[in-house]
Amino acid sequence: MKRALAFYRPGAAKKIPAVLLFLLVWGCAQGPTSDVAPIATAIPLAVLPEGCNAPGEIINAEIPEPARGYSYSYSVYLPPCFSAEGNTRYPVLYLVPGRRGSPDSWLVAGLPEEVDRLILAGEIPPLIIVVTENTDNDPMAETIYSELLPVVESQYPIADDRRYRAAAGGSLGGIAAYRLAFQHPGTFSSAGIFGAGAISGEEQQIRAWLSRMDAANRPRVFMNTGEQDTFMLERARVMQSILDEAGVENQLYADDGGHHYSYWMPNFEMYLKWLAEGW
Repeated sequence: MKRALAFYRPGAAKKIPAVLLFLLVWGCAQGPTSDVAPIATAIPLAVLPEGCNAPGEIINAEIPEPARGYSYSYSVYLPPCFSAEGNTRYPVLYLVPGRRGSPDSWLVAGLPEEVDRLILAGEIPPLIIVVTENTDNDPMAETIYSELLPVVESQYPIADDRRYRAAAGGSLGGIAAYRLAFQHPGTFSSAGIFGAGAISGEEQQIRAWLSRMDAANRPRVFMNTGEQDTFMLERARVMQSILDEAGVENQLYADDGGHHYSYWMPNFEMYLKWLAEGW
């Protein structure tokens, strides 16, 4: 049975009850970095050229010698009719796979085709998507933040403004996404969490991260989980409660489905349209 989208926005007269999502994995409590949101500036975003009907492109790459001591693989989705010419810039999404996943996990689930469709139909602006390795051995996603992000953003015309930078992921990748956004709110403006939620035992750390933010750098949160993904749905409700307590804008959706990409991918359209609000 399909359920309506539900959301909470700070300052509303009352909170709308919502169904949520989220997962459990091991948690480590680390203090957040000092991450102050820069002053927003006007950035000219790239637009889809008139008459463009070409698909996007996937670039496979690696960082040969990251601090961890062995190569780090990632894939970059470039939108239809991508151009690095001129002074226009693209929003970027860092998308993390689940446990034991790879950059291919989201790609083979249909990500490029879905994003192509939405961009070519004019339903979302062109954006770059960086599909990362899993975070099995990098639970706080520090390799993504400290090494992958600087490399990617030195090579592609990405808008250097938190408003246009997001993190999302499925399962353990969803945990990495909220850890990136909550630890580095001056860098990421939102977290997208699929089939995951607040890790058991990390609730106080999440509250601590959120308490150190102010209105200028508080990220938005999108959540999606399947109703048959019962444990993750319970953890999602925990996350929902924490976000509501902190006045963090969040949106969540649940309907029939389990803990797999074939459930999350059909809901990616909803997430991308949410992500593009205000661009």
